[in-house]
Amino acid sequence: MIDRNSSWYWLDYVARYAAPLLITIGLVLVSQVPLRLPGIAPVTIGFSLIAVFYWALHQHDMLPAVAVFFIGLLQDMLVGTPIGLSAFSLLFAYGVVISQRRFFYRKSFLVVWLGFSITAILFGVLRWGLVSFIEGRVVLLGPTIIEFFLTVTFYPIFGYIFVLVHRSLLREA
Repeated sequence: MIDRNSSWYWLDYVARYAAPLLITIGLVLVSQVPLRLPGIAPVTIGFSLIAVFYWALHQHDMLPAVAVFFIGLLQDMLVGTPIGLSAFSLLFAYGVVISQRRFFYRKSFLVVWLGFSITAILFGVLRWGLVSFIEGRVVLLGPTIIEFFLTVTFYPIFGYIFVLVHRSLLREA
């Protein structure tokens, strides 16, 4: 056990508290690699949505709304989308999860996955609608649908990884 007055304790505390933010930022960077599928525009996987959903549900104090906002701005700058699009969309998803946290918390994985799927649909429709509005025309829905299916498919893998990380964060140093 580390002495609570030592600098190692505080370094460990800060690292544990910052882990969800740093993991989410890392996933934003990884998600910028587009998947090139024949016949459609390049699509990405919504790793940032997966991370925001998980941490908002299980440890929202470690990933506050302000952090989600700045993560969205970073994503917008990296992708080249209008500044604020991802920030608004991620904050919307964050708000949905926070508002339904009581219902989903401590439920079976399938219920949580269904909740994530519904949140991902709302997130995708919101982004598609905002992009269509900004462009002044209806943009193709195909890439949004493919991104939705890829993101929902990857949720169990990252959800399991987040559970392992979450458990290690809760352990006493």
